[in-house]
Amino acid sequence: MKNLIYTFVGSMALVLLTGCSAEFENGTPEPWQREINPNENYEYTIKHPCLVNTEADFERARRKVNEGAEPWISGWQKLCDSRFAQLNYNSNPQEEIVRHSKGGNFNTAAFDAGAAYQLALRWKISGDEDYAKAAIKILNGWAKTCKGVNYKTWPDDSHRLLAAGFIGYQFAAPAELMRDYEGWKTEDFEIFKKWIDKTFYPICDDFLDNHFNSSAIAGWMSWDLPAMLTILSIGVLNDDDAKIKQALEFFYHGKGMGCIEWSVRGMHEDPEGKVKGRHLAQSQEMGRDQGHATLNVGLHAYFCRTAYNMGIDLFAYNDNIILDLCEYTAKYNLTSTEDVEMPFEPYYHPKYGWHEKVSADGKGRARPGWELLYNHYAKVKGMNAPYSQAFAEKERPEGYGERGTAEAGDLGFGTLLYTEE
Repeated sequence: MKNLIYTFVGSMALVLLTGCSAEFENGTPEPWQREINPNENYEYTIKHPCLVNTEADFERARRKVNEGAEPWISGWQKLCDSRFAQLNYNSNPQEEIVRHSKGGNFNTAAFDAGAAYQLALRWKISGDEDYAKAAIKILNGWAKTCKGVNYKTWPDDSHRLLAAGFIGYQFAAPAELMRDYEGWKTEDFEIFKKWIDKTFYPICDDFLDNHFNSSAIAGWMSWDLPAMLTILSIGVLNDDDAKIKQALEFFYHGKGMGCIEWSVRGMHEDPEGKVKGRHLAQSQEMGRDQGHATLNVGLHAYFCRTAYNMGIDLFAYNDNIILDLCEYTAKYNLTSTEDVEMPFEPYYHPKYGWHEKVSADGKGRARPGWELLYNHYAKVKGMNAPYSQAFAEKERPEGYGERGTAEAGDLGFGTLLYTEE
C-alpha cells in the first residue's frame, strides 16, 4: 500500500497524496486545516487599474511601441492583427450564457469578452477613442442583455462553473481598463458592476464552497482556479474587500485543488540540471492531460499578477512554488513529439484511479502566460527560469491563445504587456 508523503518546501510541509482509495474513504489529511502560515498576506492596496494590467504596463508599452523597439512592436502588431481587436467586430450579447456537458453558447460570451479586452488594449496604448467606444459598446451590450448563466437551460449541470469562471474574469479585465474612460457613463458602469457580480459570482462562490455537493478531492485545479480568479477580479473591479479576501483565503487554505498545497503532487530534481538550486513541482493535472495542465499556468499567472499589483506577492509564496510548478510544465511541453524524461510521483485520484506517469495527451499545448511568468521571475526577481524562458521565447510574440476551444480563457499579449526592459 502506498502512503502519504510529506515533502518540505521552504518552511512548510506539502501533503502529497499518493495513498490508495481506502485512505480517501477513511479520511484524507486536509491541508486547509493547518495553522496559518506566517507568509500569508491579506493586506493590500488598490490603485486602479489593478487587475492583470497596471498603468505602468501601458506607459512602458506605449513608449516602446513608439520607439519601434523589439519585442514590443511585434507584440503590438500581433494585437493589431487579431480579428477580435478590430473596430468592425460584431458582438452578440445573449440573454443566457449556457454551458453543459454537450456544449452551449458560452464561447459567444468568451469571444466578446476577449474582443472588449483587446479593443481596450488598443485604446490604452494608441489613445484612439474609437477603440474605447467599441469596447464600451460590448460591455454595455452584455450588461443590459444577459440575465444569467444556465438559469433556464441545464441549471444543474456542473459545467456552468466553467462558463462563470472563465468568462467572469475575462469581462472584468476590460471593464477595469475602461473604468476611468470619460465616455463610459457612470450609470452604465454601475449597471455593469452589478451585472458581473450577480451573473458570475454566485456560481463561483457556490462551487468553491461545496463543489456543487461533490468531493473537493475529486476535483481539478482547472475548475477551482478560474472560480478563484473570477472572484478576485470582481472583488477588485467592485472594490469588494470580502471577495478579494475570499479568493486569497482559497489560495492559502481552500478545500479544493486551487489551494496551493493541493496543487503540488511531487517535488523533483531536474534530470538535466538546468534548474539550479530549486526543484520541479509536479502539478495535480500533469497525469491527466496537457491541455488542462498548461491551462493552469495562465490561470496561476493572472491570479498571482492581480494579487501582486495590490501588494501581495503570491509569486514568492512558499519559496516561489509557482515557479517550480511552471518549470515542470514548461519542460515537458516545450516539444509536442519528442520524448522528455520527467520524474513523476504516482498519485491516486478518487474518481479516475492511479496516475502513474505524465500524460502525453495534448503534449506541447501552447497557451499565453509564459511571458508574464518569465519576465517576473527572471527579470524582476533575477531568478533562474530556464524552461519558462524557453517557452516564452518559443511563442514570442505572444498572442491571445486558442479562442474557439472549450476553455477560451486566455487574455494573452504578454510580449507587449509584460516584457521588462
